[in-house]
Amino acid sequence: MDKIELQRKTKAKNGKVEAYWFENESIGLQKTLFHRITIPLEPFDSGLEYEEQPLSTEIVLDWYELNLENSAELDGANLSHESYPEAGGSVYVGCAHNWCNVKELVFSKANDGRYEIKGSVVVEFENEGVAQNEPFTFETTIEVVTA
Repeated sequence: MDKIELQRKTKAKNGKVEAYWFENESIGLQKTLFHRITIPLEPFDSGLEYEEQPLSTEIVLDWYELNLENSAELDGANLSHESYPEAGGSVYVGCAHNWCNVKELVFSKANDGRYEIKGSVVVEFENEGVAQNEPFTFETTIEVVTA
């Protein structure tokens, strides 16, 4: 099976975190505040012949119910899936949304609504038959986006 080698081929660019309200009465979900983190990756060659190169994609981590008094105050937060099992994440590679298991996503306040983050995910390429699963670690800056 192919190997993408994200760690060698790309790095995380500056991203954003946004809070949004969502409700779905048909499944019994009342209006709830969720957080979504979007981390673009530097374009790279995925090595997959059927995909246009270089590939431009992003890691999207979503459905974090943080229960914060101030939705923009994330200093010290670690948004691992161990702590937030209902959250989800993916990266689009090989014409598929590949699940990202967040091992660590630690926020440290920088300035002006920005946070430095250190992250570690395991990209589960095997679920979609794209390639071998692989870890990806990164550091980048995240800007808080308010509506």
